[in-house]
Parts: sequence; structure tokens; C-alpha cells
Amino acid sequence: MKTLIEPTKEVLDACRNGNQQAFREIFYNYRTYAYNLIYKITGKNADHEDLLQDLFFQVYLSLKTFRGESCFSTWFHRVVIHVCTSRWRYKRAKKRISSNDLVDLDSVEHCVATNEHEHGYHYELKDIVQKALVTLNDNLRVPLVLNVYSDMDLSEIADVLGLPEGTVKSRLFTARKKIKEYLETVDK
Repeated sequence: MKTLIEPTKEVLDACRNGNQQAFREIFYNYRTYAYNLIYKITGKNADHEDLLQDLFFQVYLSLKTFRGESCFSTWFHRVVIHVCTSRWRYKRAKKRISSNDLVDLDSVEHCVATNEHEHGYHYELKDIVQKALVTLNDNLRVPLVLNVYSDMDLSEIADVLGLPEGTVKSRLFTARKKIKEYLETVDK
């Protein structure tokens, strides 16, 4: 994923004062990154467009509370994670987890590429990795996504999630182990 450009203090101040053009600048600079991050965190069966809309609505409403004690991108990641986990809590509370959200090993076997279909291999591999990510609970998936797809190190992830670095390191280790185990079962 691309590196995020921090908005200037002037742009942030303008946003806090209701300047819609300044907010559009943040939106256009962050929307693709945010969409990709939401996709990686929630999986392919989520309502990514709805989550993106919820995210920027929350950013717009909450920007007044951003004090600048951390980088804007750190605060932004916290809002992304809050929006995604709020949706999960809502789905769990309403028991609206559909069968599409569950990974069935039989449905993955047809995704493994053969030599005859080498041209689509990368897309199929991407799909398998995404299905593996979906098998992780959010406590493991979120730090892994931030580390792998957002190129964050332990201290940055710890700052975003409000956790000790040791906890983040442990969760990353466990997530990678579970992904490896999942991929080994798909390979057989």
C-alpha cells in the first residue's frame, strides 16, 4: 500500500472549522488507501463502500477531537479499525453472519491453480490469502493487516491499537502461524 501523506496543520484546522474543500482534500488523499485497508480487514464479503462511507462520516464528525498529539495517519487508522470492529460487533449482536462470511475448505480447493491455468494464478493466490485472513479473529487480523499491508512496525501498531508492543508481537506471531497452518491445509 502507498505511504500516507500527512495533511498540513492548516488543512486540519480548516476541516475543523467546517471547510468542505479541505475535507475533500483529505478524502481524496485517503479514500483508496482506506478502501484497501477496509477490504483487507473485513474480507471480500463485507459492504466495503458502506464501511468507507461510515469511515469518512466518522472522520468528519470526530476530526474536532483530533488534538494532534499523534500523527493524523495514526488517528485515522484508529478510526478505520473502530468502524470495522463496530460493524463486526453489530453483525455478531444481530447474528447476521451469513454463510458467505464463513470459509469452507471445499470452496477453497477449486481456487488452487494448476499448471494449465498459470495466467490466473496470482488472482487465485490473492483470493486464498484473503480467505485465510478471514479465518483469523479481529484481534489477530488487524495487527497482521497493519503490519503487512500498511508497512507498520510494532511500535506503530501498538500506538494505533493502544496495546503494549509485546502483545502486538505475540498477536503477529500467532496470526502468521495460523495463516501458515491454513495455507498448509489448502495445499493438501
